[in-house]
Amino acid sequence: MTALLFTCAMLTAIAGCACLALSQERHWKAVSGTAPHARRTLRVAGWAQLGLSLASCILCDGASFAALLWPLLVMLAALVMAAVLTWRPRLLHPLARLLSPKAG
Repeated sequence: MTALLFTCAMLTAIAGCACLALSQERHWKAVSGTAPHARRTLRVAGWAQLGLSLASCILCDGASFAALLWPLLVMLAALVMAAVLTWRPRLLHPLARLLSPKAG
C-alpha cells in the first residue's frame, strides 16, 4: 500500500507540474504549436494534482515525514518537466491533446 501511495504521489506531482508548465503560452506552443485555449483550467488542474500528491504523501507516511517528502517530490517533478520541455517537448503532446482536443 505504501509503494502504491508513493507512486501515486510521484505521478500526480509530475502531472501537476506538466499542467502548470502547459498553462504557459510558451510551453504550450512548443508542445502543440497552437495557442492555449484553457489556461485557467490547466492551472487549476495542476494545483489540484499537486494537492492530491500532498494528500498521498500524508496518507503514505504521515504529516511529519510528508512535510519533507512532498517538497522533494515536487522538486524532482519540476526537474523532470524542465528536462522534457528542454529536450523532448513533443513527449507532452498526448497530454496536450487530452487536455484540449483543439491542440494540433
